[in-house]
Amino acid sequence: MTTMGGVRSGRFLLVYASEKGTAKAIAEDLAEQCNTKGLTCELRCASEVDKGFTLENETTMVLIGSTTGDGDPPETARKFWRKVHKKDQSTDHLKHLSYTVLGLGDTNYTDFCNFGKTIDKKLQMLGAERFYPCGWADDGTGLEIVIEPWIEALIPSLQKHLTSCSASYIDKDDISLECQKNSIDREAVCNGSNIEKNGVVESNKSVENIFESNPVNEREAISDVVLKYKLDAYSEDELNQLPIKCCSFSSDAKLTLPVCPAPYLLITYKDASDTVTLEEKNQNGAPFPSAASEVMHVHVASIKELTTQNAVKTALAVDLELSDYDQLNFEPGDSFGVIVRNNRPEVDLMLVLLRLQDVADKYYELTVDPNSKRKTGAVPNYIPLMGTIRNILESCLDIRSVPKKTFLRALVEHTSDVSEKRRLQELVSKEGTTEYSKYIRNGTLGLIDLLNIFRTCKPPITTIIEHLPRLLPRAYSICSSPLVSKTKVTFAFNVVDIPKSDAFTFSRQGICTGWFSKHISEDSDLNLKMEKLSIEKKYIQVGMYLRTNQKFRLPHNISVPIIMVGPGTGVAPFVGFIEQREALNESSENIIPGESWLFYGCRHKERDFLFREKLEKFVERKALNNLCVCYSRDEQAEGSPRYVQDNINKHGDELSVLIMDKEAVVYVCGDAKNMAKSVFDSFVNILIKHKELSELDARKYMAQLQIDNRYLQDVWA
Repeated sequence: MTTMGGVRSGRFLLVYASEKGTAKAIAEDLAEQCNTKGLTCELRCASEVDKGFTLENETTMVLIGSTTGDGDPPETARKFWRKVHKKDQSTDHLKHLSYTVLGLGDTNYTDFCNFGKTIDKKLQMLGAERFYPCGWADDGTGLEIVIEPWIEALIPSLQKHLTSCSASYIDKDDISLECQKNSIDREAVCNGSNIEKNGVVESNKSVENIFESNPVNEREAISDVVLKYKLDAYSEDELNQLPIKCCSFSSDAKLTLPVCPAPYLLITYKDASDTVTLEEKNQNGAPFPSAASEVMHVHVASIKELTTQNAVKTALAVDLELSDYDQLNFEPGDSFGVIVRNNRPEVDLMLVLLRLQDVADKYYELTVDPNSKRKTGAVPNYIPLMGTIRNILESCLDIRSVPKKTFLRALVEHTSDVSEKRRLQELVSKEGTTEYSKYIRNGTLGLIDLLNIFRTCKPPITTIIEHLPRLLPRAYSICSSPLVSKTKVTFAFNVVDIPKSDAFTFSRQGICTGWFSKHISEDSDLNLKMEKLSIEKKYIQVGMYLRTNQKFRLPHNISVPIIMVGPGTGVAPFVGFIEQREALNESSENIIPGESWLFYGCRHKERDFLFREKLEKFVERKALNNLCVCYSRDEQAEGSPRYVQDNINKHGDELSVLIMDKEAVVYVCGDAKNMAKSVFDSFVNILIKHKELSELDARKYMAQLQIDNRYLQDVWA
C-alpha cells in the first residue's frame, strides 16, 4: 500500500449501511469475490466513519446502502449521513475520492433509494467522482435483477481503476438494464449431470445418495409432523408434480453458475455429562433494528375481533398492559416491534428434513473455521455461541425467508439426487433467472418448502446459519392515546392467511398474526361465536420495544388541519390521533382545533368496518369533523365512491384549500403497492383541477409537502 499526500491507495474501501442485514450480506459476498480476484478490500460498517475509516484518507470507495422509513438512512448510517451533510465543506473537500454506490430500495415506497441517491449527489458536490455507474436495486421487482450484473461488471472496473487511477472513467450516467446485460462470463459452468468443484467439472456418479440411506424413516417422520399438527400439506406424489421440480433445460445444456460461497462456521456438540450454563437473552442480546427502548415483557390485556365471521379477512385489536412500564413515552402513530418466534410445527418439520432431531436439543458450540477461505466470516451477533439448534431455528433465524441465489448455490452442493441437483442448478443459473423469479422469488418460496420439495438436499446447520437472515420483530402502529390510557397500548392488524399453492407446500398463517389468532381458537370452550368478541388474556406475555419514530405524528399545534387516509387496518393509528386531539382540545383553552378529515374504506359495511362504533362517536362529539367512508364490494348506486381516492376526488375543492391555503398535514397509512400511489396521484389531480396547477407544478408542490413533513406516510408492501 502506498500513501499519496496522506491518502491511502492500492486498495479500496467497501462500506455498507444496513438496516436489516441485506446490505451487509451483499457487501460481505462482494468482499469475498474481490478476495478471489486478488483485490485488496477493507470492509467497514458506515457507523465506523471517523473511527475505523475516514473519507479524507480514502481514494476509492464502494458504498452499499439501504433506504428505510420515509426515505431515511439506516440507523447505522446516521453518523455517515451527518458527515457528508456537514456545513462549510468546500466543493473540493473529497476531490481525491473515486466512488460508486449500490442503493437498495423498493419502488412501492416514495423516495426510492433516497439514501444512496442523496449520498451520490453529496459526494459529487464535495468533489468526489464516480469511477463506475451507480446501481439502484428494487426489492419490489427483485434486488438480484440489478445487483448481480452490477457486481459482475464492477469487479473488472475495480481492477482497472485500482491498477491505473489515470484510466478513463466509465460514463457517469446511472446504470441501465441494457448496460447490466453486458456482463462477463461467470467462473463456474455446469453441464448435464456434472458438478463443478474448485473450478473443475467432475462426474456426479460417485456422489453418495443420502436420500436412499434411510428414506422410509424420514418419510414416516415427516408424516408424523404433518399429522401431529394437522398441516394442510401436499403429499409426496403431489410435491413431485410441482412445476418447480421439473427440469426446463435439456440435460446437455450448459448452465452458467455463480461461484459457490465458501463455508466458514464450525459446530461441535457437547456431551450429555458436560455442565452448560446459558444466559437467557433475546437473540443473544443483539440490538434490534430501530430500537428506541429496552425490550419489555408485557401482558396481553385483551384480544378483540373487529370483523364478523363472514368477512374476507379477520382483523384483531390487541391491548397490551404497560402498568410495569408507566414511564414509557409514546404518542399515537409511533410504532413498536413485537418479538416473534417461528411456530413449532415448522421448526419440527425442518429438523426432520435436515435430519437433526437427535441433536436438536443438545448444546452446541459455534466457532469460525480457521481454515475457511472466506476472510470476512464471523458468527452473527444474534446467534448464541453456545445453545441449541432448536432455539436457533425457533427464535433467531427467519426460516420463511426467500433464499437468495448465493444460498441456493450452496444448497446445490448438499443435494445428492442427480435430477434434483440439476434442477437447483437451473434455478440458480444465469440462464434460469426467469424461473428463479417465477418459482422462488415471486412465489415467496421459503427454505422449508425447498427442503420439502428437494428431499435429498441436506445442508448442514452451519450452512443454514451462514445464509438465513435474522428473524426480525414485526412492527405495528400504535392506535391509542397515552392521554386516554398511559398503561395500555393498542394495535390492530389483519390475520395473514397463506393458502397452500404451488408456492407453498402447506398452508400457514403469518408468524405474529397467526400467534395472536391461535389464542382465540384455543378458547373454544368459551362462547366465542359472537361477531364481536373480547378475551381477557393477562397470562399471555409478549416481548416488545418502541421503535424510533418515523415522523408519523400529529402536529404539536392542534389548530393545524389534518387529513387522514387509511383504508382497512390503515385506519388504526388515526383512532389514536383522534383520541389524542380530543384529549388535547379538552385541556386547551381558547384554541380552536383545525379541521379533521378521515378517508376510510373497507369491503363491506356490515362485515369489516373497523372501529365503526368509535369513529361514529368521534363524529357525534365533533372530535372528527368529516368521516368519508366507502365500500368496495357492497351493492350501491352507480357512481358511488368505492375507494378512498374516489372520495378524495369528490371532496377535492375543500381538500385543496386545506392543503394550499391552510397548511394542512396529510397522513396516509396502509398498502404501499397500490393504494399509496393512487392516493398521491389523487392529491396531484385535485391540485390540478381546483388550484389550476400544471401537472409538473402539482407534483413539485406535493414533493415539497413531503420534504416539509406535511405529507407523511406509514405504508407497507
